[in-house]
Amino acid sequence: MRATLQVTLPADSDPPSGLVVTVRELTVAEVRGLLITEEQAGDPLQAMMFDGFGLGDLLLMSDASAAELEQFAPSELQPLVDACQKLNPHFFRVRAALARVARQLVSEFEQTISTAHAAS
Repeated sequence: MRATLQVTLPADSDPPSGLVVTVRELTVAEVRGLLITEEQAGDPLQAMMFDGFGLGDLLLMSDASAAELEQFAPSELQPLVDACQKLNPHFFRVRAALARVARQLVSEFEQTISTAHAAS
């Protein structure tokens, strides 16, 4: 059975009030699907709201809707991010590794272009 956690947003109010979100552990197939899909490419907020991942990823790991999460500031979403990272470290490790490789490839490409321009 997959692990789940419940998070209340905003969690810093006393007592916590607001939206209760259930975060779930992703299956291997779901992680693969998230990593190979470009479904969110048209919406930068969905794709890159946080460092290395987006709001769309949080939506797929939880039972919240985009309309519900968009009501909160990024700082208020941090407890949800933390819960998603706790239950799905495999997703975030792979995503971070792919981002490192992509940055390295871009850097090498830019260096090749600079060298080619300097030689002309």
